[in-house]
Amino acid sequence: MTCERYRTLLDGLDNGEMPLEMIVHARSCPSCAREEAALRAAVALYRLPDLSRSADLVPRVSALLPFMTAPRRTVSMRDWLVSGFVILASIVLVPLLGEFRDLKAAYGSGFTFPLSLALGTFVTLYAGAFVMSHLDDFSRRLKRYEAASRHRRVA
Repeated sequence: MTCERYRTLLDGLDNGEMPLEMIVHARSCPSCAREEAALRAAVALYRLPDLSRSADLVPRVSALLPFMTAPRRTVSMRDWLVSGFVILASIVLVPLLGEFRDLKAAYGSGFTFPLSLALGTFVTLYAGAFVMSHLDDFSRRLKRYEAASRHRRVA
């Protein structure tokens, strides 16, 4: 049996029962054996019950949620602070650059106000994103600080 004939017969199988000739070929040909295994896996996946219509899916998933780990932040606070420091340092150091002085000489000081507004808006947006992405961490730190200050007042 050739691989081409095997694949043709494999596509035509309805009940999954293979003739002896195909079984012998699959044992001797690794590529046809892989193809048969892939087809069997695809059919097995197709025959799985539809879980999206299952009535007990939501309660089962809800019961598992307390045991799942909380998602972790992808950017650490240290990285946020380093980025913020780089932004602030660049804002402070830009007026010291020769190119800035060239722009000021070419356009006068009229461009510095819009530039300051744009940079201020950028820093404000950055700070807002930083605070919002670390709100849980800030609230934990605030609770620890309040507990420590209450403990100091009592002692």
